[in-house]
Amino acid sequence: MRRSLWGQALLVGLVVMLLGTVGRMVWVGSQTSRQEAGPKAPQKPPGPLAGMVVLVDPGHGGWDPGAVVSGTKEKELTLQVGLLVKELLEQRDAKVVMTRSTDEHFSRTVREDLRQRVALVEEHKADLYLSLHANKDSCNCWGAQTFYQKGGLPEGKVLAMAIQGRLRETTPTTRHALPGDFYVLRNAKVPAVIVEMGFLTNPDEHRRLLEPVYQKTVAAAIAEGVESYRHQVTTQPGVVPENPADPNPSRR
Repeated sequence: MRRSLWGQALLVGLVVMLLGTVGRMVWVGSQTSRQEAGPKAPQKPPGPLAGMVVLVDPGHGGWDPGAVVSGTKEKELTLQVGLLVKELLEQRDAKVVMTRSTDEHFSRTVREDLRQRVALVEEHKADLYLSLHANKDSCNCWGAQTFYQKGGLPEGKVLAMAIQGRLRETTPTTRHALPGDFYVLRNAKVPAVIVEMGFLTNPDEHRRLLEPVYQKTVAAAIAEGVESYRHQVTTQPGVVPENPADPNPSRR
């Protein structure tokens, strides 16, 4: 009789342990399900340049060093700043296409090299074209300056003025955006600019252009200028602001 009672007690104990284990498994499963079914973290809102494709073209490369002053090659500066511009534009959710990301060229002739760079605009359905350069002159001139195509798309002028405005605010330049006639601007078929980041022949500007902090400043001005441009053409389509460098009819 005692053995029978002892066996029954053991059986009851095992049943209680089993039920407890099952209960814990059910509770843990239900908690996990609740956590999985809980609200998801909100998605990041799109950046100010979302949906925009920007072609960034670091001037020169490969066999073509561009301007060379005291051992500094233009092609190296344009690539360094170009990669910074790419990063900053991508942070704003733009899609960026680089004409080059290394020290390379497209052709053994300048004309064909430029043609193939511009051809990437259509290939990648780019919305903007940014060509980066550094200047060289015998006048000891200084200051970053942005150019747009003379008689070209009005948006090209808006883009150039937006970038130049930021360069004037963040770098020592006092220059204004200017119209010009350049192959890449004339043939890009989208709003396009050439940004001359400064004069390598000016000792002070040469030194600044080699400083990583200053390169980031120039790159930030370009990226912020693109953002300002998009805001302007979105909120004020068709409006082209007056450029202080434009000829003043009253002075003729």
